[in-house]
Amino acid sequence: MDISYYLNGTPLESVLALDIVISSGDIVSIDELPEDPQELVAFLQGESCGVKYWKLVVQSYVRAGKYADGLRIATLGLAVDFLLPTDKESLHAIMGWTHLKMASEGEDRVASVDNAAREFDQAGAHPGVLLAKAQVHLYRDEVEPALRIYDELLKADANNCWALLGRAQVILRKTRNYASALKIYQQVLVINPAMKPDPRIGVGICFWFLKDRAMAIRAWNRAVELDPSNAKARLLANLASFDSVFLNSLSDDLFVAGYKTALQELMRLLAARPSDNSVLLALCPFYFSKGRHDLVDRVVAKVTASLSETASEKGAAGKFSGFGAQVYSYASYWLGRVAYAKGDYTQAQKCFHEAIRLNDNNLLAKVGLGQSQLSRDSVEEAILSFESVLKAHPKCLEVIYLLGMLYSQSSSNTKKEQAINMLERYIRLSNNRGSVVTNKQEEDALLNKEPVALNAYLTLSKLYESLDLVQALTYLHKAIESRQQIKQAVPLEVYNNVAVFNFSKNNVDEAMKYLDLAISGVDDANIAPELLADLKVTLSFNLARTTEARDPEKAVPMYEHVLQECPGYVSAKLRLLFFDAVSSNKTNKAEIEQELKTLLSENASDMEIRSFYGWYIKTFGKRIGLKTDAESNHQKETLVDYNSHDSYALISLANIYCAMARDLKGAKEEEKRRKYFIRAIELYTKALSIDPKNVFAAQGLGIVYIENKEQAKGLEILRKVRDSLNDISVYLNLGHVLTDLKQFSKAIESYEIALARFTDNQDFKIIGFLGRAWYLRGLAEKNLAYLKKAFEYAEQALAKTTGVKSPFRFNVSFLLFQIADFITTLPVEKRSVDDINDAIINLNEGIRVLNELALEDEEHPPFPKSELKARADLGETTLLNRLTACLEETKQSIIRLEEKLDEAKRLREEAEMKKAQEQEMLLAERRSREEQMALERVKLQEQATQWAEESRADIVANYSNDYAAENGDQKPKKSNSSKKGRGKGKSKKKGVLNDTDEEASAVETDPELGSDGEDKAAGKKRGKKKAAKRKRRAIEDENDDTADEKLEAANKKRRGSKAGKAGSKAGFKTDESKVDES
Repeated sequence: MDISYYLNGTPLESVLALDIVISSGDIVSIDELPEDPQELVAFLQGESCGVKYWKLVVQSYVRAGKYADGLRIATLGLAVDFLLPTDKESLHAIMGWTHLKMASEGEDRVASVDNAAREFDQAGAHPGVLLAKAQVHLYRDEVEPALRIYDELLKADANNCWALLGRAQVILRKTRNYASALKIYQQVLVINPAMKPDPRIGVGICFWFLKDRAMAIRAWNRAVELDPSNAKARLLANLASFDSVFLNSLSDDLFVAGYKTALQELMRLLAARPSDNSVLLALCPFYFSKGRHDLVDRVVAKVTASLSETASEKGAAGKFSGFGAQVYSYASYWLGRVAYAKGDYTQAQKCFHEAIRLNDNNLLAKVGLGQSQLSRDSVEEAILSFESVLKAHPKCLEVIYLLGMLYSQSSSNTKKEQAINMLERYIRLSNNRGSVVTNKQEEDALLNKEPVALNAYLTLSKLYESLDLVQALTYLHKAIESRQQIKQAVPLEVYNNVAVFNFSKNNVDEAMKYLDLAISGVDDANIAPELLADLKVTLSFNLARTTEARDPEKAVPMYEHVLQECPGYVSAKLRLLFFDAVSSNKTNKAEIEQELKTLLSENASDMEIRSFYGWYIKTFGKRIGLKTDAESNHQKETLVDYNSHDSYALISLANIYCAMARDLKGAKEEEKRRKYFIRAIELYTKALSIDPKNVFAAQGLGIVYIENKEQAKGLEILRKVRDSLNDISVYLNLGHVLTDLKQFSKAIESYEIALARFTDNQDFKIIGFLGRAWYLRGLAEKNLAYLKKAFEYAEQALAKTTGVKSPFRFNVSFLLFQIADFITTLPVEKRSVDDINDAIINLNEGIRVLNELALEDEEHPPFPKSELKARADLGETTLLNRLTACLEETKQSIIRLEEKLDEAKRLREEAEMKKAQEQEMLLAERRSREEQMALERVKLQEQATQWAEESRADIVANYSNDYAAENGDQKPKKSNSSKKGRGKGKSKKKGVLNDTDEEASAVETDPELGSDGEDKAAGKKRGKKKAAKRKRRAIEDENDDTADEKLEAANKKRRGSKAGKAGSKAGFKTDESKVDES
């Protein structure tokens, strides 16, 4: 807090108009302060003025910067007798604030604070004194006691703005909890918007560190608007304007205008406060950027001189307050910058160390220390310094970038991985910078994005070159995009690297495109002449190498042009020798070998020449009559005399040992064979220790394991190579090994991946590998379709080859012979006439091709011409005859098969006809039985119907006789008994109801039969007649029982439901009769 606010809130001009009321009541006006304050003291003593006027005079002298005079007046006031003790306490308080004012301006800081503490101890215990004591604690960096005082004051008055401001200051200093401090400052602003010191300064500081710079600037500008003399608000607003100019200027003109305005305001601040350390240090960046290092030294000297206690024996850190230590820290930082600019890295390192010692949060000093260590070649110390900075500031882009670049220069794979992580993190944070700032428009966020250093993309591309070529190429494209976005020329080296990577991926068209871009920009490139000439040669060679992939003949004059421009360009010379040896055949191989020897003698230590010579010996050594051990001797010489870590020589020698081991057959040579393989493994392992990503060494190691029957281990190595390196050679070698292991489907899959992923499906060599794999698969699985597939691939390889075609023509002819021979070995039932006819036609074509190859004057036919002629004759005399015999045999077999099929068809038709006849007879018999059964059912139905009618007629007749007898004899009791019998009989036959039942029911319910009384009167008369009737009825029931038995038999044979019903009716009568008898 600014101590001046506690002393007086009036401007300095008010001192010229002091009005003092004397004892008589008159007012004495003092226009200006006298040079000798003793006059005013005598006047105040003579008039016995109150403490109010003593304080007013002291404040006037302090405001005028006459601290000693102010303190002298206050001391004399303490000696008078007419002032009360409470009045003298207020004088002690104003003396304490004066000492704090002196401490704030750097005048004997420690002594001033101690004097202020003694004065406040005698000033009583009212709230103002407590606030002053808290301020003394803050000057001594005693945060806890100050916080306790503020808390006590706030308990007494929660709206004590002074205590709130003090508490906010403690929070900022101790915890850096800007959100909490912001709330307190805003609370003070609500309570007293016109308070001084202005809480808007604290509000702006909190917003600044909360990354809301717009609100911070608004707060400071508002503070300046309310009080233009507020130097602290003006300084903060000015520093913010510098920051805005550096970050948000969209053009050079805007930067110059903004920087000029901010600098003019800073100069006005300097004129108003020439001893303000903050203003002085703010000028250092301007003088440093102008190269005025002497002015920087003078400014820093002035700042350090103002901190007079730095010369104390206790050391600088002993008496510095927190703010003073920060001031001295930044002063030391600028001294370090000046020393670094002058090349005195040792002195710079000392200055940076001093700055860090005084303020451990000085990030710029820590970065400067690391740079100084790096400039002194203390790379490890620099890395440790930057790593410590990164721990405290994990999003510091400069440190992340520096660490990434330093890690990339290490030979350790771990460090290189760390370099990749650091640089990718740097790019990610640079792209995201500005987007995380709150309350910002999209345009503002874009302005805060940090441009990515081009070297970050290039270094990442270099690091990924040995890991992932696709990712390396991606970063090169991003480098091109970054330059194009800022409308700057892309370095030609970047275009060249993009072309090289595309060539490595077999993207020849893309490689040509970028090489053309590079060559077209050579004339406009801002490069030194000597470097430009070298760049032209490199681009010309790369263009020739790329053209070679499309048109080798066209590339030859391009290589010759490179040699004219640079006769010592070994790579171009080797390419021409390679063409001469492989393609053109214009020069004798011995002459080429002599040229290579001459070239090797002139550049004996050139590994490229030695590697090419080793390849030449391996390929053409036998033709030019070299010894069989010439290649091995050459590679051993390379490893022993020139470079024991040459990967090509190690792998070549390992391959020789593998070939020697394969040539050894039989049990006697097993030990020697094992030793050769062990030696090969040692060489492959050494090559891998030198280059862990060497795919050829890894593949050779895997193949050796497979040769020694350790297929699982060998395949595991090859698959790891495939998973770790995205290269065509991986899949080709894996296909070769899988083919040897007779895993043909997987081998074919590997070849197809290599053809589709790394070529444009036009590579005749890979197509030939596919044909070989299909051929071996067809032989292994005895599948004619696979052999035909192999023939198709052989034809494609022949059509796509651009060089010597005789080997591919022989392959086509060979497959035609193999297909013909395979067909002759097939069982006759698996042959087809069409296949044999096609085989005969194709065999004649194959014989013709072999005869042509035997007659051509080619220097290096695939086989000796005599063997080719003998094979053609063999096919014409033997194989063709076998095919003809197979054709006849197959035709006869087909005829016999057709006859058998016709006979089988006839027998099947006869069997089917006989079966149909038998089924017809069975159906006729079934129909006859059903008709007979139907007639029987009809007869039974008629008989059942007749029995039912007869039974009904008997029942009616019986009931009629009973009725007549009952009316004549008058025997009602018997009649009732008869009814009961009939009722019981009816209940025994459940579910049976017929006309007889209805008639019986009608008889029972007939009203003409009389009442129960009449039945009793006539019962005796009917007794005799009824007995005779029952006897007669029993005889009739016996006849009915016979009919029931017949009807039940008919029911069992299912001959009609009606007969069953009739039988039931007849049965009802029989049951009724039996009941009557009982």
